[in-house]
Amino acid sequence: MGNRVCDVLGIEKPVIQGPMAWISTAPLVAAVSNAGGLGVLGVGFAPDEFLISQVEETKKLTNKPFGINTVMIPENLDRLTGHIKNLQPAVVYADTLLGLDVDLCKKYFPQWHEAGCKIIVKASDIADAVNAEEGGADLVIVKGWEGGGHTTVEATTVLVPQAADKLSIPVVASGGIADGRGMAAAIALGAEGIEMGTVFMASKETTVHPNVKRSVIEAGDMSTVITGYSTGEPCRQFKNALSDEMEKIEAENTKVAAAEILRPVAESSLKRAMAEGDMEHGAVMAGQIAPLIKEERAVIDIIDDTIAGAKACFAAITKFEFQ
Repeated sequence: MGNRVCDVLGIEKPVIQGPMAWISTAPLVAAVSNAGGLGVLGVGFAPDEFLISQVEETKKLTNKPFGINTVMIPENLDRLTGHIKNLQPAVVYADTLLGLDVDLCKKYFPQWHEAGCKIIVKASDIADAVNAEEGGADLVIVKGWEGGGHTTVEATTVLVPQAADKLSIPVVASGGIADGRGMAAAIALGAEGIEMGTVFMASKETTVHPNVKRSVIEAGDMSTVITGYSTGEPCRQFKNALSDEMEKIEAENTKVAAAEILRPVAESSLKRAMAEGDMEHGAVMAGQIAPLIKEERAVIDIIDDTIAGAKACFAAITKFEFQ
């Protein structure tokens, strides 16, 4: 029996690389696709020139399917749809904030399908997952709060079985997965594939500042915090001087005031970390799974070791005995 994630996306291994700004650029994306997974460019809010150049560069590095991401907010979609029609990526990856608009999906998804794209929607709750299927998505990723970057409040272990019960399209698990044990658990819960992000931050092919990779490899189990609750778009990131400042702002101000004060503090903080290597005043949006990442590895080894580890887990589980 074939794997539906692979069948839908035209890939060999049911592993998706999460789109991460300043991280998921052409070298990493092409490496993931060449290794048999699905690489996804993190260009959701990037300028047009960067988006176009990254797609063109990725096409030079791989002839395998890869995706570009967007965010399901109206002001972003007309512009991006024009590029989708011209660039014709194999996959459009639609990130969502809570409250996915079905009508928005029904307006744009047919246009993307007409351009020859498959559509992935990432959802953080079951209502959005259901709306994604109704809106015409080919595949849904459900992301638990363990993951880095934008997050909500439900765990991957809670979301995956609910989504598997509710949806007829394939479900992919995201958040808190960095090896074969996580993949095996996701599949046991009903997922047909996995998405990983943080583990690829420390890959050899990822072109971020060396300080970023070092911070991931050296992370402990309490290294991450969630900031930005007042904005309605909380993010998981490594604890540092920036996150301390953001937490202080939220503790000492009303929600409305804190959201306004946080904007200039957070602005360009991701670039300060990823491109400039500032680990104290830059944002490193990594997930809780970072402590399992012990060394810099090639993308193909990350993917193949994860799949081999999952298979080993399944073999071991068949020998597990209940008393």
